[in-house]
Amino acid sequence: MKKLLLTVMAVLCVAAPAEAQFGRLLPPRNANEGYKTGLDALRLCAAHDESQLLECLGFIEGVNDALVNTRAAAHLPPCYAPTAKVDQIVIQNVFIDYLIRYPEKRPQQGAALMTEAIVAAFCPAK
Repeated sequence: MKKLLLTVMAVLCVAAPAEAQFGRLLPPRNANEGYKTGLDALRLCAAHDESQLLECLGFIEGVNDALVNTRAAAHLPPCYAPTAKVDQIVIQNVFIDYLIRYPEKRPQQGAALMTEAIVAAFCPAK
């Protein structure tokens, strides 16, 4: 617990000067207003700007972590074989291909669409 508290304090100390020096890194977002659509996530994941690509990779990491956790809690098999070489870049490409294939889905919630793309590409059928 002490280590967690120290980590949080360190992050806060680093984040405050960065915000003062560079302004807000991301616009403030009201959690009640929803999250990224598929189109929002696609724009990040297909961007040439490094900061947008980093945000995409963070989004992928969060969605993938939630999927892995949800499947484990439901006692479902893992999506990725132990020998599979699946990283965030592979998932990024799968997601982009999925939204190119299904453009009508782009207005839907981005996390749900990314989950669909991952499941379709990697998860064994029930």
